[in-house]
Amino acid sequence: MFQLLALAFSAAAVVTASSPGDPDFYNTVADIFSGPDCGNDTFVWADPIFGRGGNCQPLDRHDNTPDILSYRPTTIYPDCIVNLYTDSECQSIPYLAEVDQCVQAGIPFISAFVQCPFSDNL
Repeated sequence: MFQLLALAFSAAAVVTASSPGDPDFYNTVADIFSGPDCGNDTFVWADPIFGRGGNCQPLDRHDNTPDILSYRPTTIYPDCIVNLYTDSECQSIPYLAEVDQCVQAGIPFISAFVQCPFSDNL
């Protein structure tokens, strides 16, 4: 009985951890590219944007990503809006990112701002 109860609590924790609005929830996943036009030869990796949204976030969180010259979202949580920026404060021109659309600015993207229904600053 104790094992069954422990399993139920661990399953609930997994569901909670991946729920919209959770700090570890991936609200956006995108393919990032080190060259223009989202070309296969410049594909770097698929990268998530996570959290509740509502704030400016760096795209290179670990200082290990080549310059991001093009960006193509593969998944955006419903009703979330993703804008990319070429500065670290999200004050430059916003570039709207939409699923399966390649976005580029001519210079590297540095940060993103995701606004979701569950974001803190609605």
